Amino acid sequence: MAGRKRTWKAALAAVGTALVLAASGAPAQAASNAPWIAYAGTSVNNARVPATTVSLTTRSPKAFDTLTYLVGGKAVSATVTAAPASNGDWVATADADLSAFSGRTSITARMVSGKSSSSVAKSLRVVDPTSSLGSGSGTAVVERPARKVRAQATDGRPGPFTTGLRGGRAQRTLTGDQTITRDGTVLDGVRIVGCVVVDANDVVIRNSEVVCRKKGRQVAVKVAEGKRNLLIEDTEIDATGADVGVGWGNYTLRRVNLHGSADGARWGHNVVIEDSWIHGMSRIDGLHSDATQTTSGSNVVIRGNVLDPSSGGDPLNAAIMIGTELGTKKLSNVLIEDNRLGGGTYTINVRGDANISGLVIRGNTFEDNSRYGAIVTPAGKDIAISRNVMGWTGKEITADTW
Repeated sequence: MAGRKRTWKAALAAVGTALVLAASGAPAQAASNAPWIAYAGTSVNNARVPATTVSLTTRSPKAFDTLTYLVGGKAVSATVTAAPASNGDWVATADADLSAFSGRTSITARMVSGKSSSSVAKSLRVVDPTSSLGSGSGTAVVERPARKVRAQATDGRPGPFTTGLRGGRAQRTLTGDQTITRDGTVLDGVRIVGCVVVDANDVVIRNSEVVCRKKGRQVAVKVAEGKRNLLIEDTEIDATGADVGVGWGNYTLRRVNLHGSADGARWGHNVVIEDSWIHGMSRIDGLHSDATQTTSGSNVVIRGNVLDPSSGGDPLNAAIMIGTELGTKKLSNVLIEDNRLGGGTYTINVRGDANISGLVIRGNTFEDNSRYGAIVTPAGKDIAISRNVMGWTGKEITADTW
């Protein structure tokens, strides 16, 4: 578990200036009026760029004659001529060959004006051109030894064809918020347009849809205090705009497609999340968005899922966020294994002050699309980390420590 140490201050300082598209379709000028580099119309700073030949554009408020891109002091592009832009900047575009690189890479734009030169360097992430986390396509396969997993239609990981409502449309629709109060209720083939409170034991929601698009402290599917054994399987939960998709404890998610909320699945005690796809979270003021999150819990298994909160190029906070600041204020007996994980500031983020007894993180495959790294944990805690790898390189991951 030994790794680089990073403070919150250093992490925050590492965030680059965001650049947006102007109305004309050209990238907007940075507020600092400093030179900058763009790929596909937006800043390359911390961006995911494919390991191939890509077109990069440099803009500068100061005139320059020629431009060359370099990595490690060696040119990766031809030298091209700059030209004035309509807003007074100077701009040049060149094809940079990044096929020999992977992971975090610093690229430098060297601008020459007469006998003088200047440069701007940006850190980007060079990734497998075929990488497609969460799309249900690609070539990577998550292996799940000693587990019998239902045959999947694509590449062995959960996605749009292997999670959610099975067999087409739901058979009937319930409109409005629903509260389930009878023990043993089974909802099969139902479309619920509203939020759900499960105030009963041993409830099953199967082969169904829940569409809870409500803002303001909403939970799309909520297990009431003291209730147990909710099973949700082969179901889509569209919680767009809500705070939470599913919460808080005593539930199982199996082959669930959950998306749109600020936090996907919040978990506490006695929770299983398996073979599910939790993705496309929303950024909501006052919340940091996670595919899954806990503030204390026990007896939890998160296995065989695709979890990535990223939305519209924003990696958001974490695929799995772990803390112990509320509830029992401790975490015990938690297993996170054989998942495909991406996004986040750190993809798995364990708070530095977490009170942990028995957390296992093993056999997970990571996408290289977080801001700072795959895993960060506090040092000296009861956390076992093994066999976690970066998806397309296959290299084993070492956790950073707070």
